[in-house]
Amino acid sequence: MTRSHREDRRNFLRRVQAIVAGGAAYALMPQLELVGRAMAAEPLPGNDYRALVCIFLFGGSDSFNMLVPYDSGEHQTYLTSRGGVYDATTNPFGLGYSLDQLVPVTDTQGKTWGLNPGCAAMKPLFDAGELAFLANIGPLVEPLTKDDVTRRLKRLPPYLYSHNDQQKLWMRGHTNRNGTTGWGGLLADRMEASNTGALSALPPSISIAGSNLFQFGQTTLPFAMSSGGPAAINRFRNDGSNADRIRAESLRALVEASYQPILQDQYAVIGDSAINLNDSLRVALNPANGGDIVTQFPAGGLASQLRMVARMIKASRTASIGHRRQIYYCSLGGFDTHQNQMAANGHAALLKQLADSLAAFRAALAEIGALNDTTAFTMSDFGRTLNSNGNGTDHGWGGVQLVMGGAAANGGALRGGQVWGSYPLLELDGAQAVGRGRMVPTISVNQMGATLAQWFGLPAGEVGAIFPGIENFAQPRLGFLG
Repeated sequence: MTRSHREDRRNFLRRVQAIVAGGAAYALMPQLELVGRAMAAEPLPGNDYRALVCIFLFGGSDSFNMLVPYDSGEHQTYLTSRGGVYDATTNPFGLGYSLDQLVPVTDTQGKTWGLNPGCAAMKPLFDAGELAFLANIGPLVEPLTKDDVTRRLKRLPPYLYSHNDQQKLWMRGHTNRNGTTGWGGLLADRMEASNTGALSALPPSISIAGSNLFQFGQTTLPFAMSSGGPAAINRFRNDGSNADRIRAESLRALVEASYQPILQDQYAVIGDSAINLNDSLRVALNPANGGDIVTQFPAGGLASQLRMVARMIKASRTASIGHRRQIYYCSLGGFDTHQNQMAANGHAALLKQLADSLAAFRAALAEIGALNDTTAFTMSDFGRTLNSNGNGTDHGWGGVQLVMGGAAANGGALRGGQVWGSYPLLELDGAQAVGRGRMVPTISVNQMGATLAQWFGLPAGEVGAIFPGIENFAQPRLGFLG
């Protein structure tokens, strides 16, 4: 069988494998329609490059302690709900920060906010219009008020306050109970046709943090790699010892052979593709080939992941890969702060990892000329209760997420330096709060996703296929991206 025939069969089988694996996902009829569109999709016009970078904060970040009201009256309400300013000796149950502990930033409307002390590295980004916050966002079937929730007047998302279930709702981009695809994967299905360069076998979705629902599509599957690069098969090297060379040649002969039945042959095709793809990526990322960056990143897992994303973006924009659309996935865990939330190694330390990593990532994107072409954003299980459980907080609902990218004033798309949406008054029993200060969201996950997807190039007419239920919201596309 010729290599061109194997390439055609590889592309066909990869789609067949994903479609068969999708199974019950076909119960979502709008997504079934999208499969046909993805299989027949044409490349986007032009030759521009764009990347989305998802950073999932596992555990449910107490994000109302990431972005804090700074107005004296609003801040006092915040302190009352949070049990006062934390002090390990005099107020160990408090969850609040005093005004002088916060890092003040002023938005484009002239309103001042306070960043968590761990988020100092976010201030220059916000001031430059390269960082925006989305206030009180979470999964929603339709817009809700507090009265709608307490009196059960409208539909609520399923399994509220459950880690696994709420993570799935964020990753799916809708509140249907079932589904084996994520909105990043469905977006990759639609955009794969635009990646026609030298390494078109590389999927648009690339994970630096393992398997995840967010990147699973109907016709594409994510490519997983570590922060150290693509996986290498040890002891199977043509440039190693004689024994290594013999093993490598034997493995190559096995995967390049044709087999019957077709499923057995498919495994060989997939193995052949994986070996070739990993080899090609290692070449593209080799510092000797220009595959490294000079920007220094701090220590830590998230920083290492984002450093690899920056290297991949640099390589992907060259002829060695030639991609135009890519979706990356990174993660940071530890945000389930039922215990020791205010400890030295608690929530603020996690936010410092996030802020410092984002600042380095921004510098790396500027180094490689991709700042205006890349949009990074956070997702997390849920917000948390405003009041203390004695040593931390419990599962909530709405929270604050962030978006980072090139500022609109400098040729980018992000309308940063703003807090988008309706930041609630942080009262335990306020107008938008239920049960210990759990906030009913005023922005839905699918509104955020639809906005990111359309910046990425998704036609407006296909938004509903990826984000079922988006029609329930009067403003399907938010204003934070131009």
